[in-house]
Amino acid sequence: MSHRCWIEVIDPDTNEPLAVKWSDILNLNLELSLYVAADTFDCTLRNDLLLSDYLRKEQEISFWLGSVADPYHWTKDQLTHVFTGKIDGVRPYFGEQMTVQLVGRDYSARLIDTEFSVAFAERTAAQIATMLAEKHGLTPQVTPTEIIIEKDMYKDRKEWEILQELADREGFVCYVKRNKTLYFGPRSELDDTIIAEINYRQQAKSNALAIQLDDSLVGVINYVVVRHWLGKKKGLVEGEAKNQELIDKYGEKKRVIYDPKAKTKELADQIAEKRLKEWSRVVVTAEPVKVAGSPLMMPEKMVSVKGCGRFDTSYYIERVRHSLSKSSGFFTEAALTSQRPDSAAQYRKDLYNYQERTM
Repeated sequence: MSHRCWIEVIDPDTNEPLAVKWSDILNLNLELSLYVAADTFDCTLRNDLLLSDYLRKEQEISFWLGSVADPYHWTKDQLTHVFTGKIDGVRPYFGEQMTVQLVGRDYSARLIDTEFSVAFAERTAAQIATMLAEKHGLTPQVTPTEIIIEKDMYKDRKEWEILQELADREGFVCYVKRNKTLYFGPRSELDDTIIAEINYRQQAKSNALAIQLDDSLVGVINYVVVRHWLGKKKGLVEGEAKNQELIDKYGEKKRVIYDPKAKTKELADQIAEKRLKEWSRVVVTAEPVKVAGSPLMMPEKMVSVKGCGRFDTSYYIERVRHSLSKSSGFFTEAALTSQRPDSAAQYRKDLYNYQERTM
């Protein structure tokens, strides 16, 4: 099998896609994280024919990755669509070689960069999500909600931050799909489907180059608070559950979640107790995980690990880096966790904490 990449840019004059020749592609790096930041790319192309004259900032660009049996006869349909976004920078280089580097981000970047500026009016979370999607040219895929959001939610805040908190309050997730759709709703059950295998020393199936696992108490939760906002008139419902033994041993590790099913304190306590049982177990993480190029690996999807003894099980993907180069090949690096972060807010918090520990 031979690795291949397909790149399309949208012609701003005709609004039609234009393909970059495979022979002009030198390398590509994609960083995918779903919630914590915009997905990003950088790629380098040959510029002998002055492609830089036709490439512009704000131009839409899409990438497909994969492997093909016949390296001389293949099509885009044999590859996996992994990214759509806009070019943030065009950097031509004229030296011994003529190259042009492109950098950019996906469509969540516009929401991340922009402060909420719409005059206040009574709106539900779903109405706000729909409004912001349409503002940035995204197709809204939004689950209806009923509670009117208070004015303080909007003040001096980025649009993405507002959307993530609204999603957290409703027990939803919010992200931008590769087809330029803003999804605001419950997690899909498809996220619990194994989309790829990571095989270490499994004879012909082997695809793992390296896996660093960590079996520790980092990430174990011993205090859970469940909240549901019923609106200004009815107020906040809150329940909690604690594992006092773990708190006494290791200190308090608290997680606050919002769940629309917690309509009474009794229900909130029950949900908190259920979550505590799940989250007070030891969390196994894996990073770095490096495998032969696997374009199906995306954040929050599940993979199975085989060949690592007692660590053979399924894991959630936290973040992914796809790297393709004409000189070194196609590889995928990922961070995995045995326990899926339950909310967008906690997902961001976990990633920020990780980045602080590794800086």
